[in-house]
Amino acid sequence: MLELVIVRHGESVRNHASDLAHHGQFTLLEYQLRFDRDETSWDLTQRGIEQARTAGAWIRENIGQCFDRQYVSPFKRTRQTAASLELRCNDWIIDDRLRERDWGDYSAPGLSPYTVEQYLYDLACCGAVNWKREFPNAESVADMIPRCRSFIESLIKQKIEGRVILVTHGGTMKSLELVIERLSIDQADRLAERRLTNCSVLQYQLSNFDETESCWMGRVRFASPTVEGIPVSDWQPIAGC
Repeated sequence: MLELVIVRHGESVRNHASDLAHHGQFTLLEYQLRFDRDETSWDLTQRGIEQARTAGAWIRENIGQCFDRQYVSPFKRTRQTAASLELRCNDWIIDDRLRERDWGDYSAPGLSPYTVEQYLYDLACCGAVNWKREFPNAESVADMIPRCRSFIESLIKQKIEGRVILVTHGGTMKSLELVIERLSIDQADRLAERRLTNCSVLQYQLSNFDETESCWMGRVRFASPTVEGIPVSDWQPIAGC
């Protein structure tokens, strides 16, 4: 059996700036949209570090503290989250397939300045699987499915068993859900009840692999350890072969 634990990163400086803007404080987000466009280098906030510690404590108590393999997106905020989980994981493997989707080059020549109002509107829309802005190199959740499928199938082909943990991003988690649970893009609304908040956790137990058909059976449960009032879900079966 392959037990797969997927964790979203903690609150980043962009998450924080967006939250402030939602409450009418635009200055920090305006600055970031103009001068801090390199998404790969965004740090966690102190709150994000604390969220990761809380998620790590939940994982240790409810899943375990030792993993057979540990994978992380190359982005700084995911690597900081992985370190702050405080698990017994020494060698995190950086895998580019776990990076967040590319929002697109909104500073490309000829484009109007990207405003805070536009960005907040886009955040409200970006949960739709096929949504993306018409910026150069922009990706949707659906666009990430091939690389997420490649990652999952590589685990299966390597005959990896035991417990594996991934630290990644919200959009990537949604794409991984579609791949692992064998859902089509038209079936994505089945996942709507799971709020992929910062440091939310998906836990899969997968077995009965068929390499030729990329096929498996399994079950899933979901937790948001950093958000009060959201209970851990019951185990639910995923679609099989």
